[in-house]
Amino acid sequence: VRLDRFATLEVERGYQPTGDALSLALTGFAALVVLGAAGIATGLAAADSRQDQATLAAVGAPPRIRRSMAGLQCTLIALLGALLGAVNGFVPAVGLLKSRASGFGAKPALITAPWGELLLIVLVLPVVAGLLAALLTRSRIPLGRRLS
Repeated sequence: VRLDRFATLEVERGYQPTGDALSLALTGFAALVVLGAAGIATGLAAADSRQDQATLAAVGAPPRIRRSMAGLQCTLIALLGALLGAVNGFVPAVGLLKSRASGFGAKPALITAPWGELLLIVLVLPVVAGLLAALLTRSRIPLGRRLS
């Protein structure tokens, strides 16, 4: 077999993820924001539903209902927040990459995403936030007097 002397052979390995400190720091910061915002929103929701929880306790609902309500509220709040945050970050990034690669003769933009970190933030972190809320919520509430 005779090859041309100008012939070249290239092997493309595909996307090779690099675990750098910047992506780890960004993931940690996103986790801190999700947990903090979900905790604050869950606390506000629990304070707002205090009368409902007192009614549940008065009719004989078990104490674990308060914990499970807080955990599910926190999971839903964190899931919606993380999902909306991921979409609001992903869409402008794709638009920016597409606009930079839209010139005449430009190569098409290669869009890669850190899927592992995104799945961690969008799916695993809300479950962890809900479990933390369920663990840190008091089971019993002091019943107050009715004013009316």
